[in-house]
This record gives sequence, structure tokens and C-alpha cells, in this order.
Amino acid sequence: MRKSYISICLVLAITILPVFVKAQYFFKRNGAHNEWVFGVGPSQFLGDVGGSPSIGTHFLQDFNPQAIRYGGFVGYRYFFNPDLAVRANFTGGMLSGNDSYSSEIYRHNRNINFRSPLMELGLQAEYYFYQSSHIGHRYHIQHASGFKRLNIDGYVFVGIGGFYFNPQGQYSDGTWYNLRPLHTEGEGMPGGPAEYSQIGICIPAGIGVKYNITPQFTIGLEISDRIWTSSDYMDDTHNVYYDYSAILSKYGPIAAYFSDPSLHSIIQPIEPDKAGEERGDPKHNDTYMFSFITVTYSTSSFHRRTRSKF
Repeated sequence: MRKSYISICLVLAITILPVFVKAQYFFKRNGAHNEWVFGVGPSQFLGDVGGSPSIGTHFLQDFNPQAIRYGGFVGYRYFFNPDLAVRANFTGGMLSGNDSYSSEIYRHNRNINFRSPLMELGLQAEYYFYQSSHIGHRYHIQHASGFKRLNIDGYVFVGIGGFYFNPQGQYSDGTWYNLRPLHTEGEGMPGGPAEYSQIGICIPAGIGVKYNITPQFTIGLEISDRIWTSSDYMDDTHNVYYDYSAILSKYGPIAAYFSDPSLHSIIQPIEPDKAGEERGDPKHNDTYMFSFITVTYSTSSFHRRTRSKF
């Protein structure tokens, strides 16, 4: 696992490094350009808990509208040239999932629920594949034929980030409990997995579009997906059930409840001891995504000045 982290970091470094090299020449000729970016919008968790009516689906196939929560971010964008930029972000929000939202019989019977506040710091490289400053009449000659200027910018991005999460479960009386201290899958217990970290690494990637209201202000839409994270415990669900009696004895009835809150709605001749049975999917880590409405304030507008003034 550690080798995969190092490989990912190296790939990102190789991808972003040429941008910094190219920037040095641009700075000398044009000076720096920067923007403050703000965004708010819905969040969606994609993991073991909740999800679609099917078993074992992933990514957008596991999208569940009932689990939508909200988040926001503040970012600082630094343009190296009109086409390339980097942006540092602080993102905060809430993620959620609930098996009761799924009509798939086994997920629904499992009855696990969670919510998790999320805080993320990230750095991303952006490439502007479409810019309003590059479209339209070259010399603005009145009544000239040609493309009409579209006052939008389009970009794609990829980056790396670190995040903190804290999964919580809702008890039958409505009270929310932090799940990690309850060791619901026997983390740290004999024969169980190691305790998991609440800090992870992620790779954000996505696409955005901005509409230029003025040279300084834009509004836009950005879809930002975490195409990979280092954790499969964001919903406190990862692998198999641990011995219910052992959790009850060591951590008490609340911990035992969250280890197996099943509805027992699937009728079986003898209710089995679930220890060792599948509780989550260890083959795929959890991910999450945001759709942000963005507002940008720019302190300068060098790419607007690339157009001829006559």
C-alpha cells in the first residue's frame, strides 16, 4: 500500500512539474495572476453503506439522491499562463449513507447508517481547454463575420489532497455516536484488523466551467470527484463481522448494536452467528464527490488582455 502511495505522488509530481518550469518564463514577461474562488453545493458519498438497488455497484452506479448532503470550499488559484494554473483548496462538508435508502434486500436488512464531517486540504493543476479570450473576431471589426464570442472558460483538473473524517452512527433513540472508538469490526481486538486512521489521501479530479460577468468576477459550475482515496473506513464499514459477544463484553451494548444493527427481516431457519461473514467490500476504497456552484474574484485579468485592442 505504501508503494502505491509513493507511485501516485511521483506521477502527480511529474505531471505538475512542467507547469512550474513553464511558469518561470511567463512570470518574467507578464507578472503573476491570481484568483480567489468560493464554492458551495451538494456532496455524495460512494462506498459500502447505502447506495443503489444493486449489489456491489461502484462509482456513479452507487449514487443515491437521499444521501446527498452539502459542502463548500475556498480556494486560491495561481495562473502560470492563460492555459495553466494551480489551485489550493480547503474543503469542508458532510458525507452520509444509510442502508435504509437501498431497496436491495440484503443491504436494507444490514441496516448500517453513518454520517461523517469532512475536512480536506488539496492542491490541483488546472488546464484551460476553452477560453473566451481565444474566441471571436480577432480585431473586433464591427459587423465582421466569424465566431461570436462566448464569454465562458472551460477547464479540467487533477490533484492530490489530504482529508480528515469522523464516522458517526445514529442509535435507535436518535443519538449520534462516534464509531471509531466502538471498534465495530473488532479493530484492535484479537484476530481483528488494525485500528484505522481518520486521516487519508485522495486524488481529486474533475471539470469546471466559468461565465465571465466582468473581468474580475465569474460564476461557474464545477464537478469534483475523488477518483481514489486511501481509506475504506469513511463509513466505518470495511470487511467482515466480528464476534458480537466479544464486542459486547469489551465495549458494551451500544458498540455491539453498531457492530450488527441488522433488521433480521430475512427469514432463515436458524439465525446464524455473523462473525466472519461479509459486512463490507474490502476490494474498493470509499470515495466521494461534490458539485459546486462557484464564484471567483480576480485581482487581475491578463488573459483578457491577450486580445487585440483594435
